[in-house]
Amino acid sequence: MLLLSQKMQGYAEQLKSALLAEEFVQARKMEDKVSAARTAQILLDIPTSSILLYFGEIGWVKAGQVAAHLPQELVSQLLQRMNESEAGSLLAEMPLEIITDLVAALPTELASHLLSQLEADLQQQVARLSSYPEGTAGAEMSPYFLSVTADAKVKDVIAAVREAPADLARTAYIYVVDAENRLQGVLSLRELLVSNPDDHVERFMVDGVFAIRDHDDAMEAAQRIRSRHLKMLPVINAQDQLVGVIGIEQAMDLLAHSMADDFVAMSAASPDESFFTPPKQAIKKRLPWMAANIFLNLGAVVVISSFESTIVQVAILAAFLPMITDMGGNVGIQALSVSIRSMALGEARLRDFWLAVRKEVYIGLFNGLALGALFCVVAFLLEGNFVLGLVAGIALGFNVLVAGVIGGSMPFLIKRWGKDPAMMTGPVLTTITDITGVSIYLGLCTIFLASIMV
Repeated sequence: MLLLSQKMQGYAEQLKSALLAEEFVQARKMEDKVSAARTAQILLDIPTSSILLYFGEIGWVKAGQVAAHLPQELVSQLLQRMNESEAGSLLAEMPLEIITDLVAALPTELASHLLSQLEADLQQQVARLSSYPEGTAGAEMSPYFLSVTADAKVKDVIAAVREAPADLARTAYIYVVDAENRLQGVLSLRELLVSNPDDHVERFMVDGVFAIRDHDDAMEAAQRIRSRHLKMLPVINAQDQLVGVIGIEQAMDLLAHSMADDFVAMSAASPDESFFTPPKQAIKKRLPWMAANIFLNLGAVVVISSFESTIVQVAILAAFLPMITDMGGNVGIQALSVSIRSMALGEARLRDFWLAVRKEVYIGLFNGLALGALFCVVAFLLEGNFVLGLVAGIALGFNVLVAGVIGGSMPFLIKRWGKDPAMMTGPVLTTITDITGVSIYLGLCTIFLASIMV
């Protein structure tokens, strides 16, 4: 049967309509026609109480598959609204990595009770992943993979693949280990299929294997998978024993979350806050920084106050201040976003600092001249004062140059100091560019005050 996009969209709309109407029996009939990921997207528009009823209707196996695609905060809320037996059944059907994250996010007492309902082996795996520090490859890896010894025959490996769980059978790689589980090499399923069934895998395995330590940065693993176009990266411990793998899907999720967190941090918000964060917690996360931002902006207030006598004599000077400061902030955020994105994707390294500076100087000079000239003309047409227009244009052009260089280079400096580049947030950057723009503009206005007043 052909699955056309239009037909699939129709199934999704039928499922959504059934859920909104609370016709859960009808909704259950659509479960095999709509993917778990698509169903999860639909559930985001459904009341929480209806989601719980729907999960009870379709069974915990299917519910676990769908819940794996829901935001962690929403799943946490669902688990807390269920009785412990239901919550334990749902949790048990979810992927190990997601279980580990959820257990860490749930209240301690509830997490302990839910863990006790899981099978002993699953409890051990959760405890093992939880033991790794957050953000390390060990905390993000999957402990499920296929491995064989070098003396295994091709036909035996193929038989093992056929008997493996569906998720493992779809893996792209099979790892070769020694008797102590130390990583020796890797081979692909395609290589197995074209080889002599009686050959030993050591004849055609690749022994130069890219791997990462379990305590290394998970983002480094994700960047390596992306840059080398790998489908999977093995994770080894200090004894070179294979302990897990990070797949391409997990790597892409890490990169996406990292970029999203950086974007949030640039706006001075907390990466821990989401749409499902309760208002009280959101206020606690946002208010302290915004209060601190008042003191940051006092720098611009002090600079403007120091030029009070100049502004009093020519009040129109104040009219152009927002344009100069806002343009600097916008240009700086552009450069900052590009640099942080490039660093997150592994496109730029610390050694590229001067390359980033040169690039932003070149861009800043060109954009500064163009925007400064344009603003000069606009100011002249508005006020009919050439000197005022020239001063405003020069101030805006110079601020564009400074903002671009600061925004493009500061993430590299912060990274060199061992900090998160995203801590160079938008409000901090705009405060710097505000002070720079105001100082240049009002300083030039003071110098040429006599000509402006003519």
